[in-house]
Amino acid sequence: MDFIAQLENLRFYLIGPYPKGDMGGLALNIILALLAVLFSFGVGALAGYSRLSCRKYIKIPSMFFIEIIRATPLLMIIFWMYFFLPYIFGNYVTLFWSAVASLSLYAAAYQAEIVRAGIIAVPRGQLEAALSTGMSRYKAMGYVVLPQAFRIMIPSFLSFFVSLFKDTSTVFVIGIIELTQAGVIISQRDPDKMYTAYAIMGIGFWTISFSLSHLARRLEKHVGVFDLESYRPDACRDEFMLMPKVKKTGEGMDVVNSCDPLR
Repeated sequence: MDFIAQLENLRFYLIGPYPKGDMGGLALNIILALLAVLFSFGVGALAGYSRLSCRKYIKIPSMFFIEIIRATPLLMIIFWMYFFLPYIFGNYVTLFWSAVASLSLYAAAYQAEIVRAGIIAVPRGQLEAALSTGMSRYKAMGYVVLPQAFRIMIPSFLSFFVSLFKDTSTVFVIGIIELTQAGVIISQRDPDKMYTAYAIMGIGFWTISFSLSHLARRLEKHVGVFDLESYRPDACRDEFMLMPKVKKTGEGMDVVNSCDPLR
């Protein structure tokens, strides 16, 4: 009976106080996850690609960024953005954009590893074959390597999006009324229905996460690959760089340098 009675609050769970206030509820969790993935993709792709370089001044900064963010709890990043962004930019930064910035920074580091693993998964012979036809390195990467790499990355990106969507629940600590905060507000207003409120929160997150996970599994079967994990973090693949580092051989020939021990 409590569960049925809670259905009168369904609108608040889904969209929060909107339209009388800001957008909230489950809709806000979805919006935050989408914006974070979109805003972080460029930075993540650049960081992941740069980590493949054999040039230390390119590789080390990208490694530093990725490892620092991945080793930092998301909750701490949220507090950093919440306190420091208004201090730097003034009151122009709202709670919403502080949350977006936090999630985007967090997502960029993880997407970087997905991009790096996707490029490494492309057989080295694909690039060599493209270059042998007379294609420039830019065209070989753009028309041969990256399309195959992104095809491999799709299931991993979807899996990460599911994880990021669930992580958006942590932004309630700075007062944003997303699904978790909506449930907390309702449960505090009527403590007798606390368990029902938390059950509805769980159902909301489970419904979206299960749907996206099912889509990811279908894509894995469609593209013929399984979710690839990041591996060999110290390997560099300089042959994929647009300006590869070269070294002289004893025969006077230039070859692409690689610090990959399995090359």
